[in-house]
This record gives sequence, structure tokens and C-alpha cells, in this order.
Amino acid sequence: MNQRKTTGILRRLAAAARDDSGISIVEVLVAALIFAIVSVGVAQATVTAIRQAADQRARITALSLAASEIDKVRAYTDPFDVDPEEYDVEIDGTEYTVTRSTEWVTSSGLDIPCGAGGTGNMQYKRVNVRVSWDSRMGMTPPVSSDTILAPDGRINDPTRGTIMVSVKGAAGTGTPGVAVTISPVSGGATALDTQPAPTNSLGCTYALKVVPGTYNVSLSKTGHIATDQATSPVKPVTVVAGGTVSVPFDYDRHATLGLVYGSSSSSNRYATNNETTFVNTYGTFSVTGTSSTVRLYPFGGYTAIAGHYIAPDADGSGGCRAVDPSEWTAATVGGVALAAGVASAPIAADPGGTASDTVRMGIVRVKNVPRTSYVTAVSVAAPAVAGQPTCAVGMTYRFDREASWGAGNSNRDLVLPFGTWRLYYGDSPGSTTTSITAANIEALTNVAPTGYVGAGVVTLDPRAAG
Repeated sequence: MNQRKTTGILRRLAAAARDDSGISIVEVLVAALIFAIVSVGVAQATVTAIRQAADQRARITALSLAASEIDKVRAYTDPFDVDPEEYDVEIDGTEYTVTRSTEWVTSSGLDIPCGAGGTGNMQYKRVNVRVSWDSRMGMTPPVSSDTILAPDGRINDPTRGTIMVSVKGAAGTGTPGVAVTISPVSGGATALDTQPAPTNSLGCTYALKVVPGTYNVSLSKTGHIATDQATSPVKPVTVVAGGTVSVPFDYDRHATLGLVYGSSSSSNRYATNNETTFVNTYGTFSVTGTSSTVRLYPFGGYTAIAGHYIAPDADGSGGCRAVDPSEWTAATVGGVALAAGVASAPIAADPGGTASDTVRMGIVRVKNVPRTSYVTAVSVAAPAVAGQPTCAVGMTYRFDREASWGAGNSNRDLVLPFGTWRLYYGDSPGSTTTSITAANIEALTNVAPTGYVGAGVVTLDPRAAG
């Protein structure tokens, strides 16, 4: 029995040995796929090992850079000279970024960020150095090193205080190189022995050991302006013993707007106290005069409105909306259908940049006015035509005389904000002794030909036919 089984097995093996069909294509493909997978894994492991080795070498270099930066910081004799800094350095084809950040710390261990103020005095400065590199692997953290700097002597007096001045630009970053002046006002304040240094790269500077009292803090830097449009802004501050008080400013390079009022015609006459209101999301600001260039704090997106625009109250009452073309609604005047008024396009200008635009205004011609007379325009609150908004804010604009002596009359093209105006002439600026008759008034810029002129009154309409 066993012998027959053995013989059968031997026959089958012999038959298999005589079979010359070989390995199938499927088996070859499977073997190649397995080999490729193994090869990719080996290659990936090799690349990862090489990158890790290179990353480790770069990390060692970064540690050396951090240690060198810490040594440089410790060499400073005055902690106030140590400011935040960032710079790049290339070593063996790898670019490293060294970032130094600083913060003053109180005796209780709390940071005193520039602009945040605090209740304690500065005791020492904490310095952090971070080094990253361009080939750093995703899971590898930057190198970080810390130290603290303590002054050789006391920088504060428990009977005095500290003033921390923070100056930031429109982008929210520090404005460096700003001169700061601190002047005593009241409450025992005395003149500082030394004014603070100009602001550092964070826009910060400090006044130490300040006698308690009230002071004025002012800024100055050529070509810069504050949010209140002051070139040398001033803020009051009260100093208390043992405390740090912060004085924040928004101060940046001004934006320059080139403006044309109404039109550039040489026959136009402008009020000596002409006003333009600039409106953006941060509020309104009025400029007097007809200067061809206006410098503003560069938030951008200014809408220029001729006259003294004031937004209405929450319930829609009050304010002065008539000077804003966009506030006029569609209506029919003098038989002419007028479309709703259109807002002026915002003027955009970056810090230190320029932009130009035309301030839309109406023009009225007054006729047969004595050449030696002054003309005065006084705003009328109530609407005079359909679709006209109100203006509860009184405005008076004065126009100069044509000649100081002599006889004769003249016609004058007066440029005024939109709205309704009562017109006078007289022998002195602002005189309202004599009304200009309706026959001597012609609204030049209105689309509708009638319905705008009355006895001594004219309405200037910004709407187009529609």
C-alpha cells in the first residue's frame, strides 16, 4: 500500500518536471509590483534618513546662531538698547531666520507690552531668540533660546512713575523714529531731565522716574499725521507713584489727496471759508479752504463731500445730509424726472501715497452785483424741491469782492455745496444786508431748468436726468 502511494507521488513529480510551460505573465507582474513597492519604501526611508541627517546638522547650526545672538544681547550695557529684530543669514546653502523679541517684566513676573500699560514698574527685560531655517522638516520646531537682562542700577523709583509711549501706524505695526516730547502741566509735574529717546522698531519709548502729576505727551516726525489729522498730536497723561502709564498713538505717513473743487474753470469763485468733509469708516473730518492738496491719516477709502456734512441721528433726524449727493432721492422737478443722487467714489491712498479726485459742487451765477461788494451764502434747513434731504446744521460761506474801489457791477459764478442757499451782498465780509433778487440768480449746474430759484434763494441739485 505504502509502496503504491510513493510510486504515485514520484510519477506526478516526474510529470511536473517534464512540464516546460514556465511562469505566467500575471506572476511576473505581481512580482514586479512587489519589487516596486519594496524599492519605493527603501528609497523613501533612505531619503528620510538623509533629510533627518541634514535637518539635524541645520539644527546644530541654528543652536549656534541662537547662542551667538544671546551672547550679543548680553553684551549690551543698557537693556533699553535691546530692541526686537529679525534678519536672515545663509550658511552652507541653507537660509536661517533669526528673530529676537523682547518684553519688559514687572517684579511680579507680568509682562508689560508696549501700549498696554500696567500697574507695576519695569524690573528687567526678557529676551527670546528663535531660529528657523528654510529646509526645516514639518515636525521639527524652530530653535528657541531665552535670557533676561537686568539694568546695572534701579531704573525706577517707588515715589515716581513711568510713561510708556506706543506709536503705531495704519497697519497696526510700530512707527519707529518718532520724536517724543513730554511737558509738565499740573498736579506737581516737573520738567524731565532728559526727553525720551525716539521710538524703537516697535514704536515704543519710555520716560523713567517721572515725578507724579499731569503731563502732555506730543509727537513729531516729518511727513507723518495722526488720526485727528494733527501733524504734532498731543495727549494728556497722569503719572502716579510706582505705576506705569501707557500713552498710545496712531501716527503714520500722511496720504496726499489732489483735489479739484467743482470744476477747474477760471471764472469760478470759491468761498474764503470753503469746507470739505472727508468721510470713511473711521469717522468724518472737515478741511477748510480750497487747497489742491490735502494730507490725511492714511486709512484710505475717503469720500469727499463739499460742505459741512454731518450724519443724521439714529432716528434719521438732525445732521446735514443735503450736501451729500447720495442722500437725494429720485423725484420730478420742473417737469423733469431726476434719478436718485449718486455717491462720490471713495478715494484710496496708502501711507505716503497720493490720489486725486474731483469734489462735486454746484455752481450758481449771481448777476449785476457791485464789484466792491462781498457775497454771502447762508444755508436753508428746509427742503425746497422734491427729493431733497434736510440740513439742520447752519453753514455760512463768504465770497470776496471783485475790487476794493470803483463803480460798476459784475457777474460771478459761485461754487457752493449742494442744498438750498439764501444769497446776500454787502460792504463787508459776511454781510447779509441786501438779498440778491431772483432775477439775478441762475443755477448753472442743475439739470431741470425751473423750480430752483426764488427771492434771494437758490437750490443746487446734484441729480441727473433719469
